[in-house]
Amino acid sequence: MPRRFNRRSSRHAALTFVAVAVGSWLGSLGPGAAEGPRPATHTVVMEAVAFQPGVLTVKVGDAVVWVNRDPFPHTATSAKFDSKDIAPGASWTFTAKAPGELPYVCTLHPTMKGTLRVTTR
Repeated sequence: MPRRFNRRSSRHAALTFVAVAVGSWLGSLGPGAAEGPRPATHTVVMEAVAFQPGVLTVKVGDAVVWVNRDPFPHTATSAKFDSKDIAPGASWTFTAKAPGELPYVCTLHPTMKGTLRVTTR
């Protein structure tokens, strides 16, 4: 005997389809997709014996890349990180692990100063 569909069973079928489709879509986003924004990468340029930007605000988990565009080495040194010498044309990366304000300096050029502000996600 053929099965009859009434409004109620059609609505149930439609809702089941939507639930499966949404679940499939969410699953395709991969693990952690619902956890929020992914960490970002920020750049600080060392040029003309200065850090640009001089003050940078990032979130915990973000990476900061210092890029040396001067013809001589620099460092990015704070109480929490030390790049050591960054050669001309080279870069160094730090990942922010805890919130706080991190003033830093180039130990080779003490007038070069910057601040990294790390906030929570």
